[in-house]
Amino acid sequence: MAKQWKVPKRKQRVWRVVKPILRLFLKTKVEFEGEQFPDKCIIISNHANKMGPMKFEVNLPVFHATWGAYQMLGSYKERFHYLRDVLYMQKNGFSKFKATSKAWFEALFSIYFYKGMKILPSYPDARLRTTLKYSMDVLDSGAAVSMYPENSSDGYHDELKSFYPGFVMLAEQYFKKTGEDVPVFPVYYGKKKKKIVVGKPISIQELLKEGLDRYQVADRCKDIVNDLYRNHFKD
Repeated sequence: MAKQWKVPKRKQRVWRVVKPILRLFLKTKVEFEGEQFPDKCIIISNHANKMGPMKFEVNLPVFHATWGAYQMLGSYKERFHYLRDVLYMQKNGFSKFKATSKAWFEALFSIYFYKGMKILPSYPDARLRTTLKYSMDVLDSGAAVSMYPENSSDGYHDELKSFYPGFVMLAEQYFKKTGEDVPVFPVYYGKKKKKIVVGKPISIQELLKEGLDRYQVADRCKDIVNDLYRNHFKD
């Protein structure tokens, strides 16, 4: 990224017009097993392929910035190759011709949707510390951070196989910085039932006090998200 990412403003002039229009087509029922979102929290969810992030953006009743592939905030070439090579060919199994056709078109305008959705660049390498820094800036502003920590290298699955621990690291570092144990809300979107279920908040500090390391904490949280799938969506 050539430009430094900035904490999104709550008043987004263009997106304020676009979002209600999208909501007409993407409106989805949201159910809470427990309490509603506070303004400041961390949200972890299944990705549900392409539509999950957009569904969450227009339906979740909390202002949030979302972790997303850093390439999608880059140049047209970076967006095109991520869409073609990673999203469509690697994760969805499309042929190169079909993936190229879709990526060529979507890379033209996707940047505007990503900015409207307040996508926060997520890096898979040492630059993760930049992602964490931006995320803590969002939390400091009194807003929420959402992410999709599932390992989707072999595609998207209804029942999630594993979680990357980036959200655990964020909760750890924010607690170290502020002494605040920001609640982590597990969320699941079921495409067939067109419903989003929000589970009860999780305390990362309580899990760490059990003696779990961050990978074990991530795995426990993955199981909680899968429980939402089994209890509300699995036939």
